[in-house]
Amino acid sequence: MPVPRDEELSQEVKESSKRGNLCSQIVMDVGLRHLGIEQPQVVSAMGGLVGAQGLMGATCGTLTAAACLIATASQGRIEQGKMYMLIQELEERFQEELISQYPGNHCDDILEAEPGKLPTEICPPVIAGAVRIALELLQREGLDVI
Repeated sequence: MPVPRDEELSQEVKESSKRGNLCSQIVMDVGLRHLGIEQPQVVSAMGGLVGAQGLMGATCGTLTAAACLIATASQGRIEQGKMYMLIQELEERFQEELISQYPGNHCDDILEAEPGKLPTEICPPVIAGAVRIALELLQREGLDVI
């Protein structure tokens, strides 16, 4: 099955948010659902990455969570070296496709670049895009996306 488009993923991002999830948790929640994997404890654990490692403004929690999604889905399915290559490609595509207009991939770089906007305006398209990229990379390696 093809990876969902950003529009569909954006709707799923909103639904996950309504369930109380935040950026990094949403990435894992939506991504795992599309891989047919149910691991609520992993979604919960992603709370440590919210706001870039516990609201510290470090590397965007969406990016780090997408890397964790790749690692979680890869366990026992993709060789570890290949998994790291996928994560590297994720970071490159995240920068090129989602945040090229910002000065960097830190949470603060993204949010402070548009001070007139709320995170709820800035982050959802970045979240949906990160899920899409991660799912595309996993699908390319033979993992089924549902």
